[in-house]
Amino acid sequence: MKNRARGIRLVASASATLIFAACGDLLQEPDTGVEPVPVQIEEVSGNDQVGAAGAALAQPLRVRLVDREGDPIRGLWIRWTVVEGSGAVEPRNGFTDASGIAEATWVLGAAAGPQQVEVLVGGGPPITFEATAAAP
Repeated sequence: MKNRARGIRLVASASATLIFAACGDLLQEPDTGVEPVPVQIEEVSGNDQVGAAGAALAQPLRVRLVDREGDPIRGLWIRWTVVEGSGAVEPRNGFTDASGIAEATWVLGAAAGPQQVEVLVGGGPPITFEATAAAP
């Protein structure tokens, strides 16, 4: 399968633009010849929270994917990864809904202190969510 990310530029710390080439489905069908489509990923909510170590944060992590006209993009694959702290994100992988939104619940690791989760779309740059785990 071809890499769908053709060009990437960081728009802001909470937003990135990706270029996805339109090609066949996941069954590796041939390219359709349609022009690449820019996709912007935006942080919606859930960043910079404080919660009890070992507990779920009050707000889910949410991102939104839109096209160049600002219209939501449905069905794009999202991957959530804990990169600092020993917590967990559920679901670890998912797809955007009809509003272009993907969300996950973050359970902080047991140790107090800063923790981070990255969200990835295709081969683009990640958006990082941060939280602080407070001692129980």
